Amino acid sequence: MPDGSSRAVETQTATGRPRVALFGGYGIGNFGNDASLEAILSFLRAERPDLELSSICSGPAFVEERYDLPAIPNAVRPKAKWASLADKVLLRQPSLWASWVHCLRVLGRYDAVIVAGTGVFDDFRDTPFGWPSRLLRWCLAARARGVKISFLSVGAGPIVNPLSRQLMKWAAQLAHSRSYRDADSRDFMVRLGLADEASDVLPDLAFLLPRFVEAPRAEAPLTIGVGVMNYGGWQPSEDAYKAYIDLHERLIRWIEARGWKVRAVIGQTPADLVAVRDLEQRLGRTLLAGEDAKMESFHDAMRAIAGTDLVVASRYHVQIAALKMRRPLISLGYAPKNDALLEQAGLTEFTHNVEAVDFDKLTQQIGAMVNERAHYAEIVDRRVTEMESNLRAALLKLDVS
Repeated sequence: MPDGSSRAVETQTATGRPRVALFGGYGIGNFGNDASLEAILSFLRAERPDLELSSICSGPAFVEERYDLPAIPNAVRPKAKWASLADKVLLRQPSLWASWVHCLRVLGRYDAVIVAGTGVFDDFRDTPFGWPSRLLRWCLAARARGVKISFLSVGAGPIVNPLSRQLMKWAAQLAHSRSYRDADSRDFMVRLGLADEASDVLPDLAFLLPRFVEAPRAEAPLTIGVGVMNYGGWQPSEDAYKAYIDLHERLIRWIEARGWKVRAVIGQTPADLVAVRDLEQRLGRTLLAGEDAKMESFHDAMRAIAGTDLVVASRYHVQIAALKMRRPLISLGYAPKNDALLEQAGLTEFTHNVEAVDFDKLTQQIGAMVNERAHYAEIVDRRVTEMESNLRAALLKLDVS
């Protein structure tokens, strides 16, 4: 089976420069994953022009087009229907062995692999035979080929499935270095048995990106950004999805009943558009229109948030986009990472579990934040500015040799 881009092959030959692959679930429509790639890529291009960079990722065609970066797929799958059927009949053995050959052959081109950002060590909507086994395979292959592998500012936990937990623990143990995007992630891996108590904790890589340049806003009703996510529980559940839509319909109606405006923000396409359309059907009107209807990146999310006064959101990188824009933020979170992010931003009291929201408390907090939004915006500005500075200083010391 072909291993992807011939362009990637060409850039890895006879240059004498260190060859580094940026590895992750990039190019699949997740704004946060792509923001992590863009952030570290821009940083390394500016600070380490001696490196020969490319990517091993989930959506290589998108990555090559969007970021002008040679890219190779991180998975091998049969393309023809007959081949896919034969693979299933043979219990996925052909694709499994083809994947091993692919990993070993690809890694022969590299000196180092950086798993850059994203929630690498969790099993959100996944099984042990998806991302957990893929990650372990690449880590084993890197060790077999003598390639240095590092995890840089990654997220960890929860990992609900015991087998996924073991596979990811083994993958982490194979790395030459690990750093985490929050202390909760590091502590989670320590509880799994890794000796990571002294591992670095860095802000999320997306904080490296420049924020959207705001134009002066015309006088308008107070606007609340509402992050809409296709959320149905850690493992998909129709009941959890319905509860999420019910909550957001109620929230939007409550906001608008006060004469305020709602601006919807998403963090992944096309997944989050499903939830948006279901909400639109409930509300009897359009939530995403004009430029917002074409939202397809972290930068687009920041642009939309520039038209808001504060944000209520669930998806992690929509929350980061709000903080980048120095907006006060209320989290309807679904994982410890959401709570950790708001703690870093100085907004600890504004966290909710999206599956157990006290609606009266939520609306009281929105009212309080509306009344004191300049105060909370100043807190966010101070904390985020410090996070951005600390992240850049730490990455200047990054060893990729």
